Amino acid sequence: MSSAQPASAGNDMDTGIGQRIRQARETLEWSEEDLAHRLGVTPETVVEWEQSDRDPRSNRIVTLAGVLGVSAHWLLDGSADFAPPANGGDPAVAARAQLESIRLKVHELKLLMDDLEAQLDAL
Repeated sequence: MSSAQPASAGNDMDTGIGQRIRQARETLEWSEEDLAHRLGVTPETVVEWEQSDRDPRSNRIVTLAGVLGVSAHWLLDGSADFAPPANGGDPAVAARAQLESIRLKVHELKLLMDDLEAQLDAL
């Protein structure tokens, strides 16, 4: 279990999004693999976010916040208080966030398919 404690907004503004993702994940006692599975990404992606090697895409922020049970504002810039969910968060909220993640992926695939179809039509 992590020693992560609820922090004030001022302290959180000094950390990056990667550190806040890790703090929320560890508060839930989840591994990188657990979070990755809930988001439909690879564990390597979660590690890259947490190590600040890259940031989550903007369309993932709300989903990530929902799965972790934190506000998107806190996740993005630490401007809100960190309020960890009790008992691992609401499973319904996590399921809705997962569903939204899938919807975003389907939408992205549709855009790619439309683009490819337009390229084929141009040939």
